[in-house]
Amino acid sequence: MKTILVPIDFSSTSLNAASYALQYAKQVGGKLMLIHAYQQPLFFPLYQGIELSPEGMREIKKKELELVANQLAELQPLIKVEHMMFDGDLVDVLASLTDAMKVSFIVMGITGAGKLKEKYIGSNTLAVAKNCKVPVLIVPENAVFTRINDIGLTTDFRDVIKTIPDHIVSELIKSTGARLHVLNVDFKNRQWTNDTPFQSGLVETMFQQYHPQYHFIDKQDMVEGLNEYANKFSIELLLVIPQKHNLIERIFSGSHTKELIFHSDVPVMVMHE
Repeated sequence: MKTILVPIDFSSTSLNAASYALQYAKQVGGKLMLIHAYQQPLFFPLYQGIELSPEGMREIKKKELELVANQLAELQPLIKVEHMMFDGDLVDVLASLTDAMKVSFIVMGITGAGKLKEKYIGSNTLAVAKNCKVPVLIVPENAVFTRINDIGLTTDFRDVIKTIPDHIVSELIKSTGARLHVLNVDFKNRQWTNDTPFQSGLVETMFQQYHPQYHFIDKQDMVEGLNEYANKFSIELLLVIPQKHNLIERIFSGSHTKELIFHSDVPVMVMHE
């Protein structure tokens, strides 16, 4: 059974991601593992005029996590929902869990730039996406789960054998039963090289059993091009492979915060080479 890790900080964004993960698990036949990484705050709140102790605060978080797990389990009784609480930094906790457990991927929420700027995004979600070995599915804060029928795989057709984790892509296609779209965003063939036809042929061979559709998007801004295509062709999930983290940092930073993630309901799964 596929194990899906879902970090919970009890914000509406993380709870929405957990709800999304629950429906995803129903489609593919997996189980959820809710994770809360507890770090002691600098100041503890007052309860009946008395400052809560570290143990008291931790117990409150533990009960909150159990409540969320029970609520999700009631929504989908056939989906196994477990929960674990750890002391420490979230990135470190997830890294150790993915090494120790057979984790399919991690699901995390993300808050739009209109509410919290990219400094927040650059902390937990981006850090997990950059540093965890397993794929990280990033769910926009207002995204509502829609059955995944179409998956878009982004590629620049460079060194595809090394960079595309075809076994992960294949597993996603098999488990969801989705159609595969191979997406390349370029502008006036600026990325075209003599090796491009050969590399595109390798991709075709890699996924020929799934009969993918190939789309070449002529757009100067890569993220904007992906966003437009996903909305036009009802792509429910975009797969990105950030070579040396360049792509994911572009998605999350500066002028690109208004595109793809922040102003789209399309979740993005970050996979590493």
